[in-house]
Amino acid sequence: MFLQSPADGEIEIRRIDSLRQAASTAPVVVNCAGMGARDLVPDLELIPVRGQLVVVENPGITEFFSEETGHSSDLLHYYPQGDAVVFGGASQTGAWGRDPDPRTAEAIIDRCAQVEPRLRRARVLEHRVGLRPTRPCIRLEQERLGGLCVIHNYGHGGAGVSLSWGCALEVAACS
Repeated sequence: MFLQSPADGEIEIRRIDSLRQAASTAPVVVNCAGMGARDLVPDLELIPVRGQLVVVENPGITEFFSEETGHSSDLLHYYPQGDAVVFGGASQTGAWGRDPDPRTAEAIIDRCAQVEPRLRRARVLEHRVGLRPTRPCIRLEQERLGGLCVIHNYGHGGAGVSLSWGCALEVAACS
């Protein structure tokens, strides 16, 4: 699939098995493969940090809550979003499973309901599970593979959205 970019370039979205496969279609490739970079590059420093959230019908909550839990894998936060409340969570280093774990969900509900009892009886709408691509430090660097310029941009962990604008500016400066 091709998308037109605002800078008169093209963005091609397709599956590749090696970065060299992209060399025939572009002089610069930006590798934002997330967990896929573990096999694509390969980068064995890249590990998943599994996150799990519970989404419930909003029982009237209007304020956000987040508690600093230090290095614990048991997170404690809830965020009202209109008719729903997203709460969590879990941060499980090295876990690859993408299916919701019922015991983890129950523990999340229990922790959040201790702070806000209305959450205990709220109807569960969905469970969300994701893998945060994490490494000792973000990989944001340029690499030459023959005539191909690859700019690696991955390993942001749970801060991908927070860091996206700054990393995009760095990528643009590299290309």
